[in-house]
Amino acid sequence: MIRSVLPVALSGLFASLAIAENLHVPGLSPDNSDSGLNLPPCILNSGSQDSCARTLACIGSNGLWFDGQARGWNSGTLVGIRSDGVPCAGTWAYGSLIGSASAKFECKDGLSARAIYYAQDDETGTGIARGIDSKGRFIRAWTGKNVLQFFGQSDVERAKLPCTEDVIPIS
Repeated sequence: MIRSVLPVALSGLFASLAIAENLHVPGLSPDNSDSGLNLPPCILNSGSQDSCARTLACIGSNGLWFDGQARGWNSGTLVGIRSDGVPCAGTWAYGSLIGSASAKFECKDGLSARAIYYAQDDETGTGIARGIDSKGRFIRAWTGKNVLQFFGQSDVERAKLPCTEDVIPIS
């Protein structure tokens, strides 16, 4: 089960999977001129190299977070933007020997990070990762088709990303 979700999840390390889950960072979304990114729609296509999954990550514990897309199947690219407006890009790959996946990215300001996806939430199919950035801060990351539902999104409530003591609403 992890094998089938993690490639998609990692391809969405910075992305959305369904039309209802398009990348939307308030003030930084691709449809705003200040984002610096023009990301295409992110749609899950199982088994296809143009498959895409949303990825969200907390960087440290002071409220810095990442939102973007992971594209590909079994391996691919990552692209997205941090909450402070800095764009980042990288790669991910499924590691079939131990049923995990790895991701790495570097941001325009030189910050880099690595993470290992090691678990999956069965209810939402969300891949769960831990890692570290080049400043020694811990990374927590999530990716998958229903990643917003993993964070409590429903018809009446927005998803909440737990990057600080106060949660961060995200859509």
